[in-house]
Amino acid sequence: MTKNSQAKEYKLVDFCSLIFVLLMGCFFYIQPVEASEEDTASILVDVQPKEYEIRDSYLQFTPELNKNYEFTATITNIGDKDLDVTVYPSVAISTMGSVTYVENTENLLDEKYDFSKYVKITDANGELEDGKIKVEAKQSETIAILINVTEELNGEVLGGVNFSQTLSEESHEDAVDIVHVYEKVILFHLKMDEIEAEKEQTYDEFEFVSSQDAIRLDYYIANNDPAVTFAESGSYKVINPNGDIISEGEIEESSIALTPMTKTKLNLPLVRDAELVSGEYQFIITVDGKEKITRFSYTKEALEQLIEQTNGSNHVVVNQTNNIWVIGLLIIFSTLLIVISVILYLKS
Repeated sequence: MTKNSQAKEYKLVDFCSLIFVLLMGCFFYIQPVEASEEDTASILVDVQPKEYEIRDSYLQFTPELNKNYEFTATITNIGDKDLDVTVYPSVAISTMGSVTYVENTENLLDEKYDFSKYVKITDANGELEDGKIKVEAKQSETIAILINVTEELNGEVLGGVNFSQTLSEESHEDAVDIVHVYEKVILFHLKMDEIEAEKEQTYDEFEFVSSQDAIRLDYYIANNDPAVTFAESGSYKVINPNGDIISEGEIEESSIALTPMTKTKLNLPLVRDAELVSGEYQFIITVDGKEKITRFSYTKEALEQLIEQTNGSNHVVVNQTNNIWVIGLLIIFSTLLIVISVILYLKS
């Protein structure tokens, strides 16, 4: 009886943790650059009806196939200037520490779980021109959000409707222009049915990246289930072709939320003086006491590109020592040829 109670308590803690992560992404998502203190957001968004709202701006329901679900969102401009507010549907994508809501769907593993496929956004004049609506100072505008799931789906679909306000723009002749943006997201969590994670999480697209005078290992973890879950946890290590450990640590339990049918980009720090060579690497994570090994290759060409990027990073040794023996044999062979040629010449 005690064990069952403890199991239920742990599930409740995990669920609460997951909701917290999702809400953090919903409430505090700003892209692409954090605004300065001088820039102030001046839009408020209110969604109706409140029937499915379980938290502020977080709606959850079980949609019936081919049934229309109609919502309205009222955008209020509390500022002194007229605004063009960009409105668009987004998909939920996990990151290292939160969930973001983006228009780009390249991290989706199955397009059927693209929330934007089932959303139509209009105003009194029809579909928004260029996805924008003008809101005059101290005034409000209302848009309609229609959701209709047209395909048989299992599990969950997670997405949002984003309201984007440009706060300021900075132009630079010799650098990238900077745009300060504030975004409010109404999160929609469509739960078709309750399913448990069944498919194995997989790892792919490993790449060593130079950043801020250090090198890290980037990779993707794929959630192959149509349900929100957490990344596998446990101790990990990365072994280079020479058999040396170049990265090791612990991925904490319930620390990284994974959105349904998406891949999430993660990264690992390397140990000091880690040696990178071309060849086959191993990423090993111990899950529930069992080692899970993923092998990936690192080519000579990729190594050469990394050497150009590092500019002498003092944290990692990047070399091609595994090819030195080949070069050595070539030198010896060339020397023998020269010696034999000289001897034959003298004898003649």
